[in-house]
Amino acid sequence: MKHITLLCLVCLLAISKIQNAQSAGNYLYNNNYGINTDRAAVNINSPSGNTISLKAEVMMNVKPTSYTAIFSATQTGKDIYEVDSLMAQRIDQIKYALGLMGIPASDIHIDAVSMIPTYAYKLEEKKFSKRSTEVPVGFEMKKNIHVLFKHHDLLDEIISEMAFAEIYDMVKVEYNIDGMQSYYEELRKAALEVIDSKEFTYESLKMHLDVYSMGDGFNCTYPIERYKSYTAFNSGSSYQAVAYARAARENNITVHGKNTTINLYDEKGYDGFDQQFIVQTAEKNKTIFYDRMPYNQFDKVINADTEEPCIQLFYNLQVYYNILNDAQYQAKMDQEAAVKKAKEDAEKNVGKKHRRRRN
Repeated sequence: MKHITLLCLVCLLAISKIQNAQSAGNYLYNNNYGINTDRAAVNINSPSGNTISLKAEVMMNVKPTSYTAIFSATQTGKDIYEVDSLMAQRIDQIKYALGLMGIPASDIHIDAVSMIPTYAYKLEEKKFSKRSTEVPVGFEMKKNIHVLFKHHDLLDEIISEMAFAEIYDMVKVEYNIDGMQSYYEELRKAALEVIDSKEFTYESLKMHLDVYSMGDGFNCTYPIERYKSYTAFNSGSSYQAVAYARAARENNITVHGKNTTINLYDEKGYDGFDQQFIVQTAEKNKTIFYDRMPYNQFDKVINADTEEPCIQLFYNLQVYYNILNDAQYQAKMDQEAAVKKAKEDAEKNVGKKHRRRRN
């Protein structure tokens, strides 16, 4: 009964570990940064003498306003006329099918890439020799088809129509965004709010900040720049390697590269341990996935909850201050009040002069 209970406990622990791995993702097979239990590193913004700088880093996830899918079409034939005719038929078929989906011809652009001859080898047999000569046998034409569409759901249908026309090479999908300036204005306002909140922290500690300089900058990243690849697999030892290692623990077992030889040699001279066998490794499936820019470096993220790859916009604002004590701050306020009063008096005097001239 105790053995059964212990076995059940081991099974539950194993299932728990599998569930935890699934929630993290197979990407951890290649990158172990996600299972780090160290304390988080927090940057401290320390004053330098009587100066200090405050920084605001904000990011916004923006869904694209349109997409551009680029497909590569290749056509071969015996002569130029045949190649051009067959390519034109396939492109007309694509335009008709996409038109039924609501994509007008004006949103389809055909980019001619190349037109080159193709060659083959012709064997010539003579009395005392044989010669293989390269001769032209036809032509090959390549064209790229650019398709502009508004809704991402149409991409699956576009791919199907391209495959029906025997076009299987989707080069890439570009994400387009309209009105970039309005998004940057929103980022700038969010950064100013972050700076205001940080200023309040110092003011609540009775530290007066006086701005003397600033710097800022924009940047963005598109989904095509954020895709990464990984290969998830566990590699174990072969049956022969385990058997020989158990029998002679002092053996040296060395594996180099793919489809190579493992040599086992025992210095004590056991019979049967001077063996060789071939290791045939399996092809591992490589996967790509969208890896967004992490949120942990930003003070504020706008539209953080998004389910699809987005264009990520960044704005950094850094403000430099002089730190004033109460006396310095009061003197500064008095000076500003005096300058303001002098300006108001000057404006009043100018107004009085104008009124006198009119009278």
